[in-house]
Amino acid sequence: MEGKAIRNASPVNSPKRLHKHIRAFPVWVVFLCMLPGILHYTIFRLFPSTMTAVLSFTDISGVPGSAWQWIGWDNYREFFILQNIRDLKASLGRTAIYALSVTLIQNALALLMAVILNGKFLKGRNFARAVYFMPVILGAAVVSTIWKLVFSTPTGPVYLFMQNVLGIENPPAILSSYSYAFPAVIAAQIWQNMGYSMVIFLAALQNISADLYEAAYIDGASEWQVFWKITLPLIWSSVTVNTLLAIIGSLQSFELIMTITRGQFNTSTLGMMVFATAFGGGGATASGGTVAGMRQGYAAAESMVLFVGVLIVTIISQAIMKKMEADQ
Repeated sequence: MEGKAIRNASPVNSPKRLHKHIRAFPVWVVFLCMLPGILHYTIFRLFPSTMTAVLSFTDISGVPGSAWQWIGWDNYREFFILQNIRDLKASLGRTAIYALSVTLIQNALALLMAVILNGKFLKGRNFARAVYFMPVILGAAVVSTIWKLVFSTPTGPVYLFMQNVLGIENPPAILSSYSYAFPAVIAAQIWQNMGYSMVIFLAALQNISADLYEAAYIDGASEWQVFWKITLPLIWSSVTVNTLLAIIGSLQSFELIMTITRGQFNTSTLGMMVFATAFGGGGATASGGTVAGMRQGYAAAESMVLFVGVLIVTIISQAIMKKMEADQ
């Protein structure tokens, strides 16, 4: 009798009933629910990307009413062969430095802050988390305004610190310096996006059982050993995600560079050159000239080169991170 009662206790949750319940939805209903997402991706992602690839083989300028024609591989030939090789090397070099610096420093600081803010001993940690995440929701215009004020001359806090604390009599104007403008833009990029990486690390840290830490401390493990042997291996998937997001974001970034320095003073990356070539108003060559604007066909070719570069770097980085994760 007891076995029969157990078998009949919850007929609604039996596999047959559940299977019938799932099959009750027609295919067209499922497709209808997916349709808004499919349309959004097609209209705002797939179609523009496809048109960018097509327009990279034209000489379209973007000026209303101007004629344009199909020119084949001429844009790519100009990018790799005909343009000043010094400008190409300088742009690619700055892009690599920008991406590497942002990826390493941003993730290191985000992980450090996540570990600190995950501690139960810290009072007001929820408020601190909100403060550190706040720059993520600010637009590029707001962030650039803040950093322009920070580095302004002669009233900015950085200028006053260098003058009054470090004792430098005539501190340089950071954002108009060929030596300091590029690090300043990198700092702004890290400041704006560090909170996003921190939240991902926090989510991973909160999924680690406290029993593992208690057992490790009982066995006499130090803080560094606990972090290296327990914390890092268990959050390595989050490290992989944050690394890939930082690489992709930094390689494509141009908004902060555009709004802070307009690509001047050796701050123009490949992403910034694409924007300057397409719409004008910024960018600088290695020889000190200005990037010619309103060449959207050539800019499309530059963006396709950037896309292939991002894809290659992402694939290589993902393979390396997966191998490291398997070794953990």
